[in-house]
Amino acid sequence: MILSNIETIFVLYLLAMANNRNIKSPGSQLIAKGANRKNVFPYWEIIYWIIACLFMFFVFSNRHYDIQIRTNVSILLLLISFASARIINKILIPKFLYKGKTGLFIYSIFFLIIISSWLISIALFLITFYSNIAFENTILPSREDVIILLTGTYIIALVSSMFYFTRESYQSKEEKLIIEKEKNQLELKFKEVQLQLLKEQIHPHFIFNMMNNLYALVNVSTELSREVIVRLSDLLEYMLYKCNTEKVALSKEIEFINNYIELEKIRHDDSFNVKTDFPEDLTGIEIAPLVLFPFVENAFKHGLKQTHNDFITMELMVTATKIQFKINNYIHNINVSEARTKKSKGLGLKNVRERLELLYQNRYDLQISTDNNNFNVTLKIIR
Repeated sequence: MILSNIETIFVLYLLAMANNRNIKSPGSQLIAKGANRKNVFPYWEIIYWIIACLFMFFVFSNRHYDIQIRTNVSILLLLISFASARIINKILIPKFLYKGKTGLFIYSIFFLIIISSWLISIALFLITFYSNIAFENTILPSREDVIILLTGTYIIALVSSMFYFTRESYQSKEEKLIIEKEKNQLELKFKEVQLQLLKEQIHPHFIFNMMNNLYALVNVSTELSREVIVRLSDLLEYMLYKCNTEKVALSKEIEFINNYIELEKIRHDDSFNVKTDFPEDLTGIEIAPLVLFPFVENAFKHGLKQTHNDFITMELMVTATKIQFKINNYIHNINVSEARTKKSKGLGLKNVRERLELLYQNRYDLQISTDNNNFNVTLKIIR
């Protein structure tokens, strides 16, 4: 019985848990690092604000007015600049800009400028008023000095926000790329596990059928039984040891099918009516292992019932762009009714469809039809 998607995911989960006991993925490490980074004040910000403090005191403030006023004003404006930058970086950018709410972000910036300008005006008035009363002959900042200080305040906050936005955008992009890469790797592993599960289910299904045939032959002919065992061992060797790759030579796959036909021929009488049309030269052509075989096995299961009407025909055509495999077999009236009214309960065609979808996706076309007593399968695979 084919494993359900839930069972397959459970297998993948167990494999992932086993691997994650000792190994941490780059993406999980980067995300953990990012989480820790958000909880720690970055060193680059400390360095930046130290430099900003020096710029505010030595560049934006006028050296001609009193040192105490320069110091108080510089500290005050630096604190307002720092608070504005933190509000922009930690609140406005994550909540509005990253979420595409550009209008709200711009509106909030203007609102922040108005509030900070109002606070700066009140603070400057209080500082100059107190200094004018407390200290005689104090040189107060002029209007031009205040404008330069305000400009420096907003420039410092703006540059801090630009650095933050650039840094966060780059790291966010890097995290997304790694997560996307891990997602693709997980999907690939999931696909590989699904394929392996589906392919391995062919083995017991095939062995079960052949053992039934072998059991029937033992009572008829010991010599034939020995020949069947030898041929069966060759087939099993191919299935177990040669099919563990993503692709196999098409010539090997056809050789396997021919050996299987010869094996079936042993246990049938003179009514064995199987015709094949396979190209002789298949050099350099590859195909996914055991993709064609289930159709062959299905044809023998339903197409040969030891009657004069039984037949199976197989045709393989290879061009520069595609591989086309056709197989037709006679099905009896009971089987025709079952084919039209019942879904397959075994591996059969459902298994094949799932494997084809995983292996070739939109690069294949599978047509299955029943015409009177003829069961027709046409598989086209884009090379």
